This record gives sequence, C-alpha cells and structure tokens, in this order.
Amino acid sequence: MHEALQSIQGDRREHRLPPAEGRDAPLGLLEALPAEGAGKATPVVLLHGATYGSAMFDIQVPGYSLQGFLAARGWHNFALDVRGYGRSLPSAVLDAPPEDNEPYARLVDGVDDLAAGVRFVLAQSNAGSAHIVGFSWGTVIAAAFAARYPQLVDRLVLCAPLYGEANDLWINRIADPGDRARISPGLGAYRWISLSDVRARWDADLPAGASIDGYREERVLRAIFAALAAADPRGRERAIPAFRAPAGALVDLFEIFNGRPLYDPSRIVAPTLLIRGQDDTTSTEIDALRLFRTLGTARKRYVAIAPGSHFLCAERNAAELFGEIDLFLGQ
Repeated sequence: MHEALQSIQGDRREHRLPPAEGRDAPLGLLEALPAEGAGKATPVVLLHGATYGSAMFDIQVPGYSLQGFLAARGWHNFALDVRGYGRSLPSAVLDAPPEDNEPYARLVDGVDDLAAGVRFVLAQSNAGSAHIVGFSWGTVIAAAFAARYPQLVDRLVLCAPLYGEANDLWINRIADPGDRARISPGLGAYRWISLSDVRARWDADLPAGASIDGYREERVLRAIFAALAAADPRGRERAIPAFRAPAGALVDLFEIFNGRPLYDPSRIVAPTLLIRGQDDTTSTEIDALRLFRTLGTARKRYVAIAPGSHFLCAERNAAELFGEIDLFLGQ
C-alpha cells in the first residue's frame, strides 16, 4: 500500500489510505488530537451508521462534536468512513448509475475496512489495542470485529445497538411491497439523500406528538447535511443538493429486522457498554437487552437516555451520551 495522504487543520488530521486489493475506494479517517501532553494511552475509533457517515462525529455546532469532546477529555480519536461514505470516496461503483451494481458496502466490507483502519490507528498511536465505538449499523460492524479480533479491542461501546429483533416498522420501509419476505427489488448500489430525507427519517423516530424542538436544534440538522453534501463531489453537481449513501447496509438491516443476527455476541470478551435513546424505534430495548444477556464478557453495562431517539448523538441530550462514553472508556 502506498503511503496515506494526510492533510492537517488545527487539531484535526485527515487521512486517506489508498485502496487496498479488492477495494475500489480509499479509506478515510478524521483524527482529532488531544491537547499536547494530555493524551491517554489507548486510541478511540468511531464508526458511523448506515446513512450519514463520520460527519456525525464532528458536527460544527458548539457542544455537538463527539470528536472534540473526546479530544478535550484526553482521548486521541479517529472517525472512520466505510468505503463509499464521506472521506472514503471516490468509488467506481458509486460513480456508476445505482442500478448497474448490487447494494454496495455490506457487513463483511465494513469489518475489513475497520480492521484496516484500526491497524493504521495503532501504528499511528504506538498502541496495542483500541477502544471501538460504533453507532447503529456501525455497532454490527464493531461487534463482528470485536468477535473476530478480540486482541485488537480494549473496550467496546455500542450506541443504538442492533442485534436481531423482528421490526415491522423497518420491514415496511425496505421490503418488497408485494413480498415482505424479500428486500425491495429496486434497491441499487446506493441512494441519494437530500435535506428533506434527513429531516423525514429523523422525525419518524421521534415519539408521536413530541415536540421536535425538545429533541433537536434545526441548526444541527442543517450542519450535518451541509457537511455530508460537501463531502460528496457528485452531490454538489445536483440541482437539489444531496449525497450518496451506499445501500449495502440496508441488506444487512433487512436480515437483522427479520430476526436473523449477523454476529455472535458470545464471542465478545472486551468490556462492553450498550447505550441508546429511550425513544429509539430502530435500536429497541428488547433487542438491546437480549444482546446484553448474550454478550460473552462479564464486564458490561446498559444505559438508556431519555429523551433520546436513534439520533441521540446529535440531539439536545448528546452531552449525556458523550459523558457516558467517556466514563466507560476511562474506568
């Protein structure tokens, strides 16, 4: 592999690893540096969910950057983009029409990308293992990685964890309307996501009749979309701004929401925190507690934060989530 490209902006460094054999996209990471001399020994790797990429971890609104929060607490941290997301572009598959290819970036690809990213982080940090923090679909990748590479994981944090519970709400979103036993046949390699799509998906996870303003700030939603759209060069060419989201994660979610787990929690031996928003309809309490009981580690903790939806990491209670992550990693 050729040397990674790097750009530096203040206390952030952006890394782009050239495509490895069998991968058509680079591997991008955003590194957040703690204050000089204040760094802790174990680095933290953050992994995003199915749609929004690593921009969710460095939202440019005061108080909403998880990367900034962790760096201020002394954690040397890296936000990784799975192939096809954010900094892990361009991709030949995503540059073709979506109907030309199968859904792109599945669980196996995410695990391979996380493995490459963790090894890069460990080399940068001169550490033997890392803390892994996954969100939503990223918890599936993180858990599968922890089960496969236990020696590389110091602590595991699964935010909005997903395991294997039948979820009709989600099946209604992604199944073939004529045959709920299969995923929508029109699903291509990727989806275009607009600002209205981001808003509609977030709103759909809030309790019926709830005050939207009680959960989120409008400027945060707009900041997230602006960062994601800016990261996608093809999106900037569209009349209505949008960004591409690989569709492979939806195939994984179809399995999960039909009650078919994609990893074995009994093989996870690292101390593990499960944390979710109490109102989350994607990561449900039933599924999270079933996962909690099945984990192989005896050192585990479950936390629910209220109010909070599936997008708790960008909501008004984000600081509480950030604090719980910091507390667990530091124990």
